[in-house]
Amino acid sequence: MLDLDYRVLKEIYRSSKPLKVGEVAKLLRVPHSTIGSCIKRLEEIEYVIYERYKPVSLSKKGEDLAAELTRHARLLELLLYNELNLNKEKAHNESEKFHLLFSCNTINKICEKYGHPKYCPCGEKILDSTECYCNNRI
Repeated sequence: MLDLDYRVLKEIYRSSKPLKVGEVAKLLRVPHSTIGSCIKRLEEIEYVIYERYKPVSLSKKGEDLAAELTRHARLLELLLYNELNLNKEKAHNESEKFHLLFSCNTINKICEKYGHPKYCPCGEKILDSTECYCNNRI
């Protein structure tokens, strides 16, 4: 999967409702055609449910992956905040840039180090993970 695929999954996951392709494109500041190709790719591997001219929603598989990706970013945010003394906003923004580079094993070690925290510095809930989703499916 491409970095953009992960970003699209997370954007739909964060939304309180399914999003149209154009809405995703606008939120991510990426051309509509690029997002359209991405959605098609994600549909083929069953991460999204999409019908032309209708909003895109996540499948159960897509929702599980997006939740795990969000967990990765929140735990990295906590690490950056605590260890590098970045302010909450900077730690949040930085974690969003590179959380895909870390293995699930490393993310789980960060979680253990901080006693399985419930919230990240910016106040978002950190989901529990009994088994890291990406170990088996990415």
